[in-house]
Amino acid sequence: MFNTNLCATLLVLINAIVLNRIFNKSNFFDRITYLVAPCYVVFISFFGISFTLNGVLIAHFFLILMIQQLFNLNQNETRISTVFNIMLLGGLASSVLPALLLMLPFMLGIVRFMRPLSFRDVIVGILASALPFFYHLSAIYLLGWPSLDVSLYPEKGLLRADWLVVLGVLFFASIIGFVAFISQWQKSAIRSKRQFQMLLVLFIVLLLISIFYMLSFQQISFFSLLLLPLCLLLPFAFRSETLGMASSGVFYLLLSFSVIKFFIFS
Repeated sequence: MFNTNLCATLLVLINAIVLNRIFNKSNFFDRITYLVAPCYVVFISFFGISFTLNGVLIAHFFLILMIQQLFNLNQNETRISTVFNIMLLGGLASSVLPALLLMLPFMLGIVRFMRPLSFRDVIVGILASALPFFYHLSAIYLLGWPSLDVSLYPEKGLLRADWLVVLGVLFFASIIGFVAFISQWQKSAIRSKRQFQMLLVLFIVLLLISIFYMLSFQQISFFSLLLLPLCLLLPFAFRSETLGMASSGVFYLLLSFSVIKFFIFS
């Protein structure tokens, strides 16, 4: 039998490892760090989507790969393949989580932070983002394949009783992450500053979509998407002279609460 809980656990671990790898390959620090992966695992454990395979968790995977492609952009290169990959991965994320279609137009603007955007890039980007939907609809109508199963989407229902705690934890983490981000700004290289700008815009776009989704469907699962840019900023808080001890203390407190919540309240 298909074990969705096991698949969800494996996907969370894969997402954490790939996100950590993106951080280390970006050379933000002078040495390898493993802070990103545990931050992702701890914070996502506060969301119900981390326990059962669903569209939001699958969208995490495609968006992480999309961020990897964004970080591969180079100002001195005009390869269109990277833009194609970015928009294709964005389309794949939108195919399992249709609300992310609102994000796709902004992705081309985010690319502009790193290198000039040509008309050819826009056309290729639009075609790449439409490919997943084209293949899916073709499979439905030509091959008789079933549409996406409803189990891929998070449960539709009222907000859970602990939603204020979850959003409070996320809000506090965002404050720490962006305070550390601002303090790091002046010390960063030009390429790092542009990567930070891309993460900031992505965070804002995902935040607006998350608020819209919560007001429309009374769900907070979309707020978990904010962890993707946020977890790439939090390691700076751990290395900060002013925020280091506070960040470590809060992290271990959340880790303990997450373990207690899993074994007692789940």
